[in-house]
Amino acid sequence: MIRKRTAVSRVAGKRRSANNLAKKISAINEGLENALSNISRAFKKLPRIRFAKVGKFFLTVLKIVILLVVAVCCAGAGLLGGAIIGYIRTAEPLTEEQLKIRGETSYVYDSKGNIIARFTGTENINRETVFYKDVPGYLWQALVSIEDERFFKHFGVDLRRIGSMLYEFIKNKGNPTHGGSTITQQVVRNITGRTERRLERKIQEQWLAIQLERRLEKWQVLELYMNVIYMGNGCYGVQSASKMYFNKDVSELSLAECALLAGITNLPSVYNPFTEEGRKRSIEREQLVLRKMLELGWINQDEYDEAINEELQFAEIGDAERTVPVQSYFVDYLVSEIKKDLMEQKGMSEQMALLTIYSNGIKIESTMDPEIQEVMDSVFMDDSYFHENPKVTQQPQAGMVIIDPSNGHILAIRGGYGEKTASNILNRATSIERPAGSSFKPLAVYAPAVDRRMITAASVYDDAPVYFLGEDKPRYPENYTNAYEGLMTVRYAIKRSVNVVAARIYLQFGNPNIPLDYLRKAGIDRNQRNLSIALGGLEKGVSPLLMAAAYVPFANRGVYYEPVSYTRVTDLNGNVILEKKPAFNVVYDEETAFIMTDMMKDVCRPSRRPGELGGTAARLGTITNSRNQIIPTAGKTGTTDDDKDRWFVGYSPYYVGAVWYGYDRPTPVEGVPNNENPAALIWNAVMQKIHQYKESIDFPMPENIVSKRICVYSGKLATELCEHDPRGSAAFDEYFIKGTEPTEECDVHVLAKVCTEAKDIWGRSLLAGENCPAGSVVEQVFIQRPVPFMPVNPTDPYPLDWIYEHPAGEYCNIHGYLHGLGR
Repeated sequence: MIRKRTAVSRVAGKRRSANNLAKKISAINEGLENALSNISRAFKKLPRIRFAKVGKFFLTVLKIVILLVVAVCCAGAGLLGGAIIGYIRTAEPLTEEQLKIRGETSYVYDSKGNIIARFTGTENINRETVFYKDVPGYLWQALVSIEDERFFKHFGVDLRRIGSMLYEFIKNKGNPTHGGSTITQQVVRNITGRTERRLERKIQEQWLAIQLERRLEKWQVLELYMNVIYMGNGCYGVQSASKMYFNKDVSELSLAECALLAGITNLPSVYNPFTEEGRKRSIEREQLVLRKMLELGWINQDEYDEAINEELQFAEIGDAERTVPVQSYFVDYLVSEIKKDLMEQKGMSEQMALLTIYSNGIKIESTMDPEIQEVMDSVFMDDSYFHENPKVTQQPQAGMVIIDPSNGHILAIRGGYGEKTASNILNRATSIERPAGSSFKPLAVYAPAVDRRMITAASVYDDAPVYFLGEDKPRYPENYTNAYEGLMTVRYAIKRSVNVVAARIYLQFGNPNIPLDYLRKAGIDRNQRNLSIALGGLEKGVSPLLMAAAYVPFANRGVYYEPVSYTRVTDLNGNVILEKKPAFNVVYDEETAFIMTDMMKDVCRPSRRPGELGGTAARLGTITNSRNQIIPTAGKTGTTDDDKDRWFVGYSPYYVGAVWYGYDRPTPVEGVPNNENPAALIWNAVMQKIHQYKESIDFPMPENIVSKRICVYSGKLATELCEHDPRGSAAFDEYFIKGTEPTEECDVHVLAKVCTEAKDIWGRSLLAGENCPAGSVVEQVFIQRPVPFMPVNPTDPYPLDWIYEHPAGEYCNIHGYLHGLGR
């Protein structure tokens, strides 16, 4: 250790030279600018030489050519000098925050002020910090020997090393044997995260290295270097590398082990001790490092001999990680968000951002609600919600996010089933990209169409076989039931997740950018411009976090909040480092949000009309509080092709929750009891518990909403005939945005006289003729499609409501046909 202090003290005299560098560089430009005029004057003083065979003309031309060449060179040099000065002036200085390595404990708090995580540096084995005083002298000596042997002699930039590198570059035709960067430059590069191959970056890096050595002692530069340098296998810093490769604290390393670690820094992927070829190369480089240390006098012959003969004992992959505390899924995501914000807002590299989080004693105020998180965790630990399929070797998985729609705060995150065994593993709540199926329809189709006043909840479409990909192609889209129900409102199409209606409305947009613009405003940036996006068949999928956030405007009067996991980050002294105020924007007007919510309420409840099917989440979408009062909820189920992804995104006035369920390798989900949606099962289990002590309040109704009694098969004002539809009353009280309500009466229901004795092959009564007995003639209500259904192919199935259509032209064939009795 005596050598350590002696080496550091050598640089005291050298530091003074750095102070003059700025003056020298600023003088370059001025000197180059004067060069041209000096050369010009020199040419004027040249003696006039007479050549017998060379005319004055050629002498003049020669002088002009030489003068121009020199002028161009000088001008180029002047421009280069000016560029250098410009680069230096625009270099952003390193801040104190970027240079801090404290080794202090950081704390994470939940929304109630409870500590939920402590970071002492060891929580992240890949980025554990260490102080200079705790590093064996052999290690920093080895690093200096192999990476920057004149470290204690230069002022941040090694001009001799740069010259040597350029010579090697020319000598070896573009392949120098070593680089020109010093340890200090590598520190700057790792702190800023800038690695682009540009002259500007290199000049600024050198300038910042000079400035860094003015601010710090050599040992402080080394301390930074030993904490930020990449050591392979996702590992940063010598402490992390020591535990990764030797499963021991850095202070316990031998000379040979120090030499091996120092050798890795040059090319971590090449000198990887965890591969057979990499281990062989790393040992060869270790021997090179030892020879260099001996050559430079850092070690003596006896030390060299002992180290060169030491048989290294490497750790097995993962040995060091077994004793590391496991972070929750919420904390994993929280750390990733703070890291991103430190990089973007504070100019930190990834390494420095993580060192700040894990080792600088910061305080993180998160948005986690501990009670909701506990409920979610308990459900995800319950194997009754995860139904294993004996045909599938994979474990079924799920991810869930709950957001407060009033401010975008993420209240709970769960990224997988069962016990979490490691930090930063796949988080299925925030990181997956899976197609969302029908849960995407409200975002890509229905809400934009309502907001643009293209449709209302009462708009009627014919759910019948269609060929939107071309008549020579298979039917597309088909419904998940493989059946077609006929005339239906948008409300019913959402409730029963009907694909044909969603596709028809999407095509009405005409311009695919219209729904894409709405999606972007709701936090989902996609460029897919085909019909499958209307059905949730996404080329680039979504996560539960994205879906929960995108549904926030429905629960929050049309306003989207960017989801946030923390509110504030402060340093040891209470100074605010980061503050997160969620960004918001209006996606839909509040009337649209209300109409969409009211329609999606039907997904979560039984039918409100006799004989009509309930919603696709009629049982699981309903929740109650401790007094058995129903909490109003709305939402949408989602299923992708072959049942490979199951979704439910639902919300109450209090919370928005999104669940994905499936397999990590897309595989059909089977074996769920009663063919329930497993995502809705999990959603219901969590939401039921967290609403126990909530009041039963409804979503607020805007003033600009009116109610009209309409016919569900025409979308127009109901008449007496609508009340007598053979399936039950078709009259229904519907909400409208004022100005969009219907003014015309239903023309789909018609009245006709039929003969009860005459039936067609489907059992329908035929129209009565003049000869039909009066006792056999009755009046019956039928529907009459605005556009008659004409099958494209003879094998196309007919809509289910065809049986209720008016049998135009089909009269009684029993009592003798003369002519009809009218309709």
